[in-house]
Amino acid sequence: MGGIGKTTLATKLYSDPCIMYRFDIRAKATVSQEYCVRNVLLSLLSSISDEPDDQLADRLQKHLKGRRYLVVIDDIWTTKAWDDIKLCFPDCNNGSRILLTTRNVEVAEYASSGKPPYHMRLMNFDESWNLLHKKIFEKEGSYSPEFENIGKQIALKCGVLPLAISVIAGLLSKIGKTLDEWQNVAENVSSVVSTDLEAQCMRVLALSYHHLPSHLKPCFLYFAIFAEDERIYVNKLVELWAVEGFLNE
Repeated sequence: MGGIGKTTLATKLYSDPCIMYRFDIRAKATVSQEYCVRNVLLSLLSSISDEPDDQLADRLQKHLKGRRYLVVIDDIWTTKAWDDIKLCFPDCNNGSRILLTTRNVEVAEYASSGKPPYHMRLMNFDESWNLLHKKIFEKEGSYSPEFENIGKQIALKCGVLPLAISVIAGLLSKIGKTLDEWQNVAENVSSVVSTDLEAQCMRVLALSYHHLPSHLKPCFLYFAIFAEDERIYVNKLVELWAVEGFLNE
């Protein structure tokens, strides 16, 4: 499910020095639910081109052939999406690897070379508390035991997903060392507990939105004009914010 850490794990593997040195070339691309084959190919080629899609696929295959490569395909949703790109990856029996992340077990099994897919698991309480402690208490400095007690309540209520813990940690770090505010967050987290983990995570994300200052809320909501997983350039975004009147001179 979303927020469990698939992309985070794939990115850490992709960037790990012990893994990097084993490959001649590395590339990664995000597919998303509404994908465009051309954009996936361009991401893997790290270029902008006017070539037709079939020429891009041919160029990618030639670029990889004979080299030991690591390719990360993130957030793939359908078997058709895999069929559309898989022929671009030559198998030269030289130790190349393709790593997919997906929410769909059927897609994982369809694309697998025979080994069972790795299923991400939810965190337990100790892992949730350790993550929150690392992001808040170790990073921000000393807190009284009262804050730790509230932190453990929060970790218990929303801590099965790393994304939820990370978002709550960001919220707590912004409101500072105010016991009443922390207690308020803990009560709000308790009120959004749900048996549907996806819904629970979305409501935790919404909680962080509601704590934004009013002038930042439209800036955040403005991200909805961009496509999912689209690369967003800061200069362009700030110009758009200014035109919309979100920024003071």
